[in-house]
Amino acid sequence: MTKNRHSEIQEKIENRDRIHVVMTFLTLVFIGLSVVIIGCIIHIQTSYKVDPKVINIFRPREDKYVEEPKRGRILAEDGRPLAITTPLYDIFIDCTVRKEEFQLLDEKERAYIQRLKDSNKPAPAPEHPGIRAEEEWRSKAFELSKHLSALFGDRTADRYFNDIITGRENGRKHMVIRKNVSHADLNRLTTFPLFNEGKYKGGLIAEEHDERIYPYDTLARRVIGYIRETGRIGIEGSYDYELHGKEGHEWRRVTDDRKYIHDFDSTTVRAVDGNDVRTTLNIDFQDIADRALRRQIADDPQIRAGIAVIMEASTGAIRAMVNLSRDTIPGSKLWERDNLVLKEVGEQGSVMKTVTLLSLVEDGYVTSLEETIPTNHGFIAGGYNQDVHILDYERLTGRNEITVKHGFEISSNYVFTYLPEKYYGSNPQDFFDHIYAYRLGEKFAFDLDGLGTPVVNRPGSPGWSRTTLGTTAYGYGMSVTPLHVVTFYNAIANKGRMMKPYLVESIEKDGAVVKKYGPSVLNNICTRATADTVTRALQAVVNDGTATRLKQAKLSVAGKTGTAQVVLNAKERAGSSDPYHDIRGRKKNQGTFVGFFPSEDPKYTILVTVYSYLSSQSFYGGTKPALAVREIVDNIYAIDPQWSESVHRGGVMPQMTPKTAQAAPGKVPDVKDFGLMDAVYAIENSGYRCVYEGSGHVSRQSPAAGAALARGETVKLTLK
Repeated sequence: MTKNRHSEIQEKIENRDRIHVVMTFLTLVFIGLSVVIIGCIIHIQTSYKVDPKVINIFRPREDKYVEEPKRGRILAEDGRPLAITTPLYDIFIDCTVRKEEFQLLDEKERAYIQRLKDSNKPAPAPEHPGIRAEEEWRSKAFELSKHLSALFGDRTADRYFNDIITGRENGRKHMVIRKNVSHADLNRLTTFPLFNEGKYKGGLIAEEHDERIYPYDTLARRVIGYIRETGRIGIEGSYDYELHGKEGHEWRRVTDDRKYIHDFDSTTVRAVDGNDVRTTLNIDFQDIADRALRRQIADDPQIRAGIAVIMEASTGAIRAMVNLSRDTIPGSKLWERDNLVLKEVGEQGSVMKTVTLLSLVEDGYVTSLEETIPTNHGFIAGGYNQDVHILDYERLTGRNEITVKHGFEISSNYVFTYLPEKYYGSNPQDFFDHIYAYRLGEKFAFDLDGLGTPVVNRPGSPGWSRTTLGTTAYGYGMSVTPLHVVTFYNAIANKGRMMKPYLVESIEKDGAVVKKYGPSVLNNICTRATADTVTRALQAVVNDGTATRLKQAKLSVAGKTGTAQVVLNAKERAGSSDPYHDIRGRKKNQGTFVGFFPSEDPKYTILVTVYSYLSSQSFYGGTKPALAVREIVDNIYAIDPQWSESVHRGGVMPQMTPKTAQAAPGKVPDVKDFGLMDAVYAIENSGYRCVYEGSGHVSRQSPAAGAALARGETVKLTLK
């Protein structure tokens, strides 16, 4: 017994010792592992670098998402938008939405009924919930189709419904409903049957994109411009660096379910929206000029193009710039195809005689417009053509002298060859120095790209000849753009100070001006006295010369007409040696009127030019261009408050006496000429009912005033 007891105690001691040893060993092992782990952590935190290949295996893929800025607006001078960026939506429908869900309902029902049958249990009759749900879905789709047809009007309801059902049967998940839908229409779409259930139940898919919108459609379209792969045009192109803004970006990671989330370990750069560009354009003036020009040239298939420019005299701000042209086919649609005001470099004809007159007056060679020169039958030796207008003048007047003023009025080539030959013939460079001082011989900076470079055949140049001085003096031998011409005339309107033409007033951000532009002077071309003298000559052209169609304009106009033949290219001449005519004698004309108004205190300078196709007809500056100018002037007069007519005090207010309805008891009161409310009050106050027809004042009543009528009866009024 004692021995067994001792053995048990000994066994317990040995078991305890073994456990102690094992626990001690395990403790030491875990302590060792802990030390190793701590060491690894310290190593990883301080010096360990993971192989990039290993990182890429376990790290979600990163993609750089570029955030596009919102493009700035282009504004008219008064802030009305000419170009804006707005979100539009392409609308699609997932025709297959819930189709599998409905099919699964019937499959579950069939499986349930089959299990009951297999268990020998009573099975209910199939209810086909999926078929019923599909029929309900199609019913909603038909209602949706009717709403879509009413909203967009591009397809019938049956066509919409047929497209949706066909798409459902063919498994189309992205069928187009309508593209470029506004946000307002999108909100309406979300209220339509089916679409009001959202993307996953109704199948509505709306993909947003920004679209450039031009609220005034084609008005000033070439000036506003565009950006395409083929080029950058107008303000959109020239000021793209201001309008575009700066792209932003962020890094995104792809999750396990293929969705993108922001990577917070990477930097984010927010997009900066573009600035707004405020132009000098007056959209009302632009519309007036566009309409007036179209009215003159739209019905004439021989007119290839027409342009109009309105410039503010004191600043050089362009208030309107119209460029209408057809393609190579006469009679085709007029469109803002190209900016001819900037690019059409050509000989301008008689409008350049003003350049000659201004130079002669400024140099003191012509001191009075009433000075006379001999007529010489319109002939000048040295290779010049005879001026038949002088022959007509001699025949009609019997005189052999003509004043400078009258020569300017009738646009005589003889007069404006005789004078420069007399005073500049020995030193023609003096005359051409004036041309360059007027900035007609060079290209100046302008807000839009594409301004043409003038060509002047000055002394010593390859194009110089014996007759170049005279031909240049009356409008040939020098080619400039219409913008150069209107800038020159604007300097005369501005009393000799030539302002640089400009189109952009300021760059703005959130309504605040970031960069301010404005008027700047190109040159002072003459004295105020010279400008006044030339202005009187330009007034005479309108009053008594070639532009009398403008004589009755609402505001007085001063200006000059010009008709020029356009140099033909080799293909157009088709073998003719004459640079201005083809072998059939046809020619291209351009007719111009350029001037300013009101002539006594100029505020605006205006130029209108029309260009013809090859034609046997002639187009003069005093016809279509002058008529367009008159319409423009009259309409500007009508809308500009500074010229609005006012009613002066001077009338006498008539004596007003109150009028009351008089009637004896039981008699109908007299309410003729009463207003409706007063008439109804008088009749009802007398105890009668009142009915009426018409509007205005009472012109007739039935029964007549003073007739006997029982209380409660009806009186009918007729109002006019």
